[in-house]
Amino acid sequence: MHFVQTLPLLAGLAAALPAIQQRADPAPAAVQIAEIAYSGSGCATASLAAQAVSDPTALTVPQKIFVAESGKNNSKVIDSRSTCQILIKLNHTAGWQFAVTKADYYGRVKIPLGVDSSSRTTYSFGAGSTEVAKQYYFVGPMDGFYYRNDRFVGTAMTYSPCGSGASLNLTSEVRVIPTGSGSSKPASMEIFNLLGGRLGISWKKC
Repeated sequence: MHFVQTLPLLAGLAAALPAIQQRADPAPAAVQIAEIAYSGSGCATASLAAQAVSDPTALTVPQKIFVAESGKNNSKVIDSRSTCQILIKLNHTAGWQFAVTKADYYGRVKIPLGVDSSSRTTYSFGAGSTEVAKQYYFVGPMDGFYYRNDRFVGTAMTYSPCGSGASLNLTSEVRVIPTGSGSSKPASMEIFNLLGGRLGISWKKC
């Protein structure tokens, strides 16, 4: 993971400067989650009914739990790579585009010495659209919870096509990679949930 530490001097300087006001486009007058569908090797196929959106800048999206494992584990068939794709279809007032600005995840990683693992989520709007992704790497030995804080700003954001009925694809993957002496040792990695079950959304007019 990458960690950012704010130095006291820089923090003091930032506090002394006047706040810069950034104007964001308002959200469309009407936004509704038309459908949420799940699929992939790591989560059962499922579909949730349409739901109203009270805050169009923070979509509530239940995340599925899934796990990747490797090594010896009671002779059970195990998979070192596991994925779950979430398709979120939005209906909204025409003439707007939206992009993901933030998504927070947490999970658990349990890997011995000689095993690496990774947690990745790709965000896109279907075939032909620009993909953005965040990936985090872990090196064993490690046993504990991890937190992912995906953030997108400026040119790092990818917007939906203009119009209504756009579908956002979130494809999450966890992977364990045994190397050398770790190839026969039990290892696992999980994603539990979106923190608070919310996706930060930014809107702009076409």
